[in-house]
Amino acid sequence: MQSDTCVIRNARIVQPENVIPHGFLEITKGRIVRISEGEDSSSSTECTFDAKGATLTPGFIDLHVHGGNGGTFTSLDPAEHNLAREFHLKSGTTSMLATTHTTEFSSLLAILSALSKSSRSNKNGSKVLGIHTEGPFISEYKPGAHVVAQLKLGNLPEIDEVISSADNFISMVTIAPEIPGGLEMIRYLSKKNIISSIGHTNATYMQAIAGIEAGARSATHLFNAMSPLSHRDPGAVGAILGNEEIFAELILDGIHIDEAIFRIALKCKGVDHINLITDATSLAGFPDGKYKVLSDRAVTKEGGKIVISGTDTLAGSVLDMNMVYKNAAKFARISQSELSKLTSLNAAKILGKESDIGSIEIGKFADLVLLDSELKVCGTMIEGQWKYSSDVWKEELSR
Repeated sequence: MQSDTCVIRNARIVQPENVIPHGFLEITKGRIVRISEGEDSSSSTECTFDAKGATLTPGFIDLHVHGGNGGTFTSLDPAEHNLAREFHLKSGTTSMLATTHTTEFSSLLAILSALSKSSRSNKNGSKVLGIHTEGPFISEYKPGAHVVAQLKLGNLPEIDEVISSADNFISMVTIAPEIPGGLEMIRYLSKKNIISSIGHTNATYMQAIAGIEAGARSATHLFNAMSPLSHRDPGAVGAILGNEEIFAELILDGIHIDEAIFRIALKCKGVDHINLITDATSLAGFPDGKYKVLSDRAVTKEGGKIVISGTDTLAGSVLDMNMVYKNAAKFARISQSELSKLTSLNAAKILGKESDIGSIEIGKFADLVLLDSELKVCGTMIEGQWKYSSDVWKEELSR
């Protein structure tokens, strides 16, 4: 669609607090200018799309995604970045933070430079709003799939190198607050409006609380690679579950956490403080098998699970946001309005971009996902342009 103005009619429109069962919205120059129930009475619109009763929900926002369809963001090759962005677009992700993992520090700096350039010049696939560096400022006691020898302490000159290499395109950094210099780094990033996310941490309850008080706004994949909740030692998990000042990421594949844990987290944090992410790797969309996607180790993908070969250590996921959305609807009794917060609005709030994205409201960008009755993505719109349509909807959405 190339028109400056269009209407989407006959749609179930999901808003943060309600669903319009039969409505329409008007888009002008990429932003939503009108939302109403019933039929569009305007005769001046340049084009109209009939949603045929399908559901319009806000475009998914993924703040923790490493790759997909063979492409990884921890690569110097912009073609790999494109593969990942285009893969996730088809699953309804309109915005993301391209996420890197720990590698040799000099290599990481080169990767951040390349990723910043390719993300800013991106014309296809999901929008990249910034970079999330998962590591190297994390705990050697909770490394997950990260290589311990490549980890760093909370050294401010080194975080400055990270920021500079990415040409100030860093939006989020995962940090273990208990490492030497960790709290100072969280405070430093907060002053630069860069989000600190507590993760890969062996912090005590009080150390995690100190991280939150220092300015950490998010928790990287709550429960995973994190000091657990115990009745005499509440750990980082207890600090995050019990504090309203911090959002919590969850990987919702039924592997990283049990579905009952999702329901428990919802009761503790509420739908306004949980952010669902994929933590997808380059193997998302690939068949089962053994792959050499890490420079020093092989990983095995089997039945939706990725582990370091020969171990039980999880190495990311094969999720996309459409799978996450459907799993959330299956695992808990939550409304589509609540689902839209978990997969869109809360992420926008973490980024401080909720005035532009994250919900279907007047004045915001028309970043939308069209879902069928089985919650499958039929089309993905970014700023008023249909960037993806399924085969069934291709004719209707390509006009």
